[in-house]
Amino acid sequence: MKNNAPTFAFIGKPNNGKSSIISALTFDDRIKISSEVGTTTTSQQYSYMYNSNVVCNFYDTPGFEQAKMIYNYIKRDKESYGHNSLREFIQEYKSEDSMRKDIEILEAILESDFIVFVINISQNYNQNVIGYELEIIKSLKKPLLIFFNQIGGSDNLYEWRDKLKEYNLNNTHFINPLRGSYQNISNIYTSLYTIDSSLEDKLYLDQLLRTHRKHLQQNKQNSSSEIAKMLVEILQYENIYKTSHEKITQDDKQKALHSYQNKIYEIENRYKRKIEKIWGYYQVNVVDERPKIDSQQSIKLGLTKERLVALSSVLGVGAGAILGSPLAIFDAGISSVVFSSIGGLVAGGSAYLASDKFSSFVISKKSIIHKIDKRNYNVSFILLKRSLEHLDRLIKHGHANRTDILIPKDSSEWKFNSEFSFEDEMEKKIAKIHISVVSDENTIEKRDELFRIILEVINKNIE
Repeated sequence: MKNNAPTFAFIGKPNNGKSSIISALTFDDRIKISSEVGTTTTSQQYSYMYNSNVVCNFYDTPGFEQAKMIYNYIKRDKESYGHNSLREFIQEYKSEDSMRKDIEILEAILESDFIVFVINISQNYNQNVIGYELEIIKSLKKPLLIFFNQIGGSDNLYEWRDKLKEYNLNNTHFINPLRGSYQNISNIYTSLYTIDSSLEDKLYLDQLLRTHRKHLQQNKQNSSSEIAKMLVEILQYENIYKTSHEKITQDDKQKALHSYQNKIYEIENRYKRKIEKIWGYYQVNVVDERPKIDSQQSIKLGLTKERLVALSSVLGVGAGAILGSPLAIFDAGISSVVFSSIGGLVAGGSAYLASDKFSSFVISKKSIIHKIDKRNYNVSFILLKRSLEHLDRLIKHGHANRTDILIPKDSSEWKFNSEFSFEDEMEKKIAKIHISVVSDENTIEKRDELFRIILEVINKNIE
């Protein structure tokens, strides 16, 4: 094994899903896949990385074009039947352009520790099409695993299993690389562990499986950390909008609000992009159908009025002020109500209003400063649910699935919607953290506490 990292050669007919499986196993959406036959034209090597170390390598190969010729060659000499005859074949034909793909496949096989043969069971078994490839595989003296991938609507699983038994090829597993949950990927790695191999090889495979599980947990921890940092940054952000004239106009107020909204959304998206990279999404597009955090939908994500009343009594916050607000965030229509209430306060030069809507703000002669009100801790629950929904959809999507990751506008379609509730003690802690962070009290300590809460929620609710 190279650098103590096992290497797997994925072989099989074109368009059987080899690249898709490798993309899922390496948690990387940059591996080129396509529904068109022949997307993989040369052997490519990809590595599964963890903490900057190579855990294992995968060869993604094109399909055999001269399987019959290779089989006839290696069967001539029974004594060298297998690896030696393959090496001889490579030496004899490596200079011929017409044999380039087949030579690359054979080289990948010889350089690998394990062979994974991928079969599309949507197609019927055809001896004339695949028989020679099965004979070549049978001749190899390397640990072998067969993946059944159902790409189309048909399912010929039992037919394929029966036919492969005739070749004494029994280590078969049904997989679907488009199912992106980590449990599904873990099942694929567990399948690799079933390969009939030496004790030494088993130790490497066992290490591979344990590393994958550690990787999952580290990704959850890193995501929890980014969400906690995002929330703290938003809660402490102050947006300063400056004007060139003495008198603050209604137009200034609207522009100041929109500037604040855009900045908050920018902060949220910056951290979401970081989380997407943590989970290996570099090219798949995430489409949030709510480009703004709007009141109509966000109100459905926050705590119910009953929960707010209960929390307010515990925290000593006036329930009347909380319930009197629309419980919404970043909404121009609602915030304009606040603006209209402060006209008499601005005349003196500067004034401060602790709004019970969403944000507090200061208005002076030439500037408007927005920041979050510490009393409206409902915003923290809304932002947390938005982040958890984003994370849940990332994990379930899968790297072999190249369609957009869609976050619907209607939050009733979310997992972390109005029906989802945090545990009672957790709600109290989140509300207290909100108040402390907005007040800039023990921020680092509160951020770490928030990280632990978020990780607990993720471990319990996202697989």
